[in-house]
Amino acid sequence: MRKFRFRFLNSLFILLFFVFIALIVIIGNLFESFVFKGSSENTLQTMWSTLVVTFLIGFLFTVYMSSRVSTQLTRPLEGALKVANELANGNFKARTYEYQMDETGQLSHALNILARNLQNMTSSYEMQQNRLMTLIENMDSGLILIDAKGYINLVNKHFKETFEVEADQWLNKVYHEAIPFTELSSIIEETFMIEKTVRKQISLPIGIEIKHFDVSGAPILVNGDKLTGVVFVFHDISEIKKLEQMRKDFVANVSHELKTPVTSLKGFAETLLDGAMENKAFREHFLKIILEESDRLQSLIQDLLDLSKLEQAHFSLDWQKVDVCQLAENSILIMKKRADEKNITIDFSSDENAVISADANRLKQVFLNLISNSINYTPPGGKIRITVTKQGETVKFKIADTGIGIDKEELPRIFERFYRVDKARSRNSGGTGLGLAIVKHIIEAHHASIKVESEPGEGTSFIITFLKERK
Repeated sequence: MRKFRFRFLNSLFILLFFVFIALIVIIGNLFESFVFKGSSENTLQTMWSTLVVTFLIGFLFTVYMSSRVSTQLTRPLEGALKVANELANGNFKARTYEYQMDETGQLSHALNILARNLQNMTSSYEMQQNRLMTLIENMDSGLILIDAKGYINLVNKHFKETFEVEADQWLNKVYHEAIPFTELSSIIEETFMIEKTVRKQISLPIGIEIKHFDVSGAPILVNGDKLTGVVFVFHDISEIKKLEQMRKDFVANVSHELKTPVTSLKGFAETLLDGAMENKAFREHFLKIILEESDRLQSLIQDLLDLSKLEQAHFSLDWQKVDVCQLAENSILIMKKRADEKNITIDFSSDENAVISADANRLKQVFLNLISNSINYTPPGGKIRITVTKQGETVKFKIADTGIGIDKEELPRIFERFYRVDKARSRNSGGTGLGLAIVKHIIEAHHASIKVESEPGEGTSFIITFLKERK
């Protein structure tokens, strides 16, 4: 705009300059012919000098007024042009000065309104985009967006963390080249082909483990028919699958554990009815086995009931002051007969006044379970060492045996229901496989912690740390 005004004024001033020269010549000749006819050379020279100066002043005044008027006329247009260029470049905060409300003022006002509307629309759009991206990035499911050409446009944070990938590994790449999972590529291809929602459950190897996903794929359609891309949401259902498998295993284990004593009871009862009852030795032997299997069945049912109570949300403990030393001594006395039968020595030492807030009956159940396990897995002639020590605001109970020990890979599973390190030894000893699961629940209910240390062939240690005061 400035260049145009400069060129225009230059042309105008040159034209005016020649017009003024022509006027000076014409008017001077007229004055010389009629007004100053017969005048002296000095008079004529003075007339021409006056005429030139007068017209020069008039020319300069005309130039000044033309520049001033031109500036007043073009300034609003320059401001409007500058704002228009800023808007075109995406700067919607630009504004122009609104002059008097003539045509140029109205143009400036209209441009300012347009700029404000564009700024409001852009701010609203950016806010919605930020909200959407925040939602996508923080959602508890993986999300991947693929355009109509098959290029991956978006991968959210949860997806990257779950699949252990970096953004640049997949972004802006064709899905069947970037995604290493054939099963997942097939689902994406199916969604593109049928242009309908697809939902499937798949298992994929992620790192060193197999993860299970519920995958939902949906086409993105514009105007109801034009496909612009597809979006996929990945729900990690690995924990659900694990719980489902645990439920199946639990039902299978319970069925097996119940079936064994029931089969024995039925078999020996039938044998007695078939004539063995007449033989006193057989009768006493079979009845003794029936009694043992009944006790085992009763023990299993009682453990199942205890475990069920411990897992209930409204389960509560009978909190009271408990002397851990005295409770441990009582538990050892109860189990001493079984230890003597295997010639196992139980050593016990304790700090004085090891008192905590706890449920005495539940704590006794923990000690009996742990001592029983140590006796079961310690060979004849072995030793069990039990200590109770005070450490600041905590009391530690430790039981260490010289038993068969536990392999390192089996340690994380020993608190699972029905899990046995040595299945044959556990069943022969009458164990139900629920003892350590019950121990763990009771310890957690007391806000305590339990740790296991073991070496195969050397023995196992269980260390429980109690708080002296209830949380």
